[in-house]
Amino acid sequence: MVMPDPSAASVRPCSASSFGASVLALMAGLALLAFLQEWQPQYSSGNVFGCCALIAGIIACHDLMRRRIDRAPSAELADFSAARVSPARIGFKLLGLAGTLGAVAAAYLLFPEYHGSFYAPFGLVLRDVGPWLLLAALPYFWWMDGAQTEPRDGYWHLGRVLLGRESPDWPRLAQHGGGWVVKGFFLPLMVVFATLQANGATNAFHRMVAGGGLAIYDFFYNLGFLIDVMFAVIGCTMTFRLFDSHIRSTEPTTLGWVVALACYPPFWDVIGDQYLHYDRGYPWGTWLNGHPWLQALWGGTIVALLAVYWLSTVSFGLRFSNLTNRGIITAGPYRWLKHPAYLTKNISWWLIAVPFVPRGHWLEALRASVLIGGVNFIHFMRAKTEEWHLSRDPDYRTYCEWIAQHGLWAKLRRVCGQRNS
Repeated sequence: MVMPDPSAASVRPCSASSFGASVLALMAGLALLAFLQEWQPQYSSGNVFGCCALIAGIIACHDLMRRRIDRAPSAELADFSAARVSPARIGFKLLGLAGTLGAVAAAYLLFPEYHGSFYAPFGLVLRDVGPWLLLAALPYFWWMDGAQTEPRDGYWHLGRVLLGRESPDWPRLAQHGGGWVVKGFFLPLMVVFATLQANGATNAFHRMVAGGGLAIYDFFYNLGFLIDVMFAVIGCTMTFRLFDSHIRSTEPTTLGWVVALACYPPFWDVIGDQYLHYDRGYPWGTWLNGHPWLQALWGGTIVALLAVYWLSTVSFGLRFSNLTNRGIITAGPYRWLKHPAYLTKNISWWLIAVPFVPRGHWLEALRASVLIGGVNFIHFMRAKTEEWHLSRDPDYRTYCEWIAQHGLWAKLRRVCGQRNS
């Protein structure tokens, strides 16, 4: 076995996204959202998307002007040259885009899942924003065609295949299609979740101002998950090579897709309700009712754990996405742990549901604990399949070497070793 070179892991690898810029952009976005929610509360989905647009715009401007992210080798961009622009090539790309969007639209029309009122917030955003994005496609493709070092991309190949100009390159089409499956599946969900969380955070804020108590926990709980899903909306939308936030690769294994999709509707509606339903209707607030200081300590611990989870998502900036590699993140909570989000949110679920607290027969507590352990195992497998996928990237392997020597667990092992010596 080849041992890693210790000197190669002495410096933390550069993160694909700036954690500081993402936090500052988030603060500006939340300020805008608070104003919009009070001004036009009936259009929460539009308010959320406007907030996401501001956050994405600030991060994008920082990445372009301060970090010159468009010059990164992974972006594969050069200075724009009109001499390199090919109208025929752009035509193939636009045809490939039309074919891709047509397939996504056909899926939405075909599957009953998307016909109910649940996805209405996404429909409103798509109605108001979609036409403008389509209009922007032509100048963007024109500029990209003159800037890409290899302009014959997945859109170009799909366009030529649709016209019968060349035989399908199935691995290439699978890479292109896989990225759009990720976006097509997760973007509607995240827009809906963000709308629900925005309304939940607004209502919880008003309750907190009026009464305090557990309303403080409710507010931060809703606000945190709002932050999480807003950055998921940004990540699903901002897949542009200009910002080096394009999809480099999608999850290559069936197991990786299964364990990831199992955690989201409509699949989790079956798995979570029928097989791994650990919630006994006896949350921590009820358990500690009558003990305000313990409630405050317990609730504060949950919020602290979830804050690490939310900040882990913020660390991705424009790049958050399930089942894809869009650049390796080494800043924020990722400078301490490889999987800070999975670790902290899985621990928080135990503290929220308190399945180990007997209520009636002790076997019921054991049953609930085993079920939540099943949920934890699914997320453990998500972490492992993500590692297998990202390990194809040399930047991730370097990061793993660094975190093994300088991460939180390595520091704790050294401290414990010094105390025992």
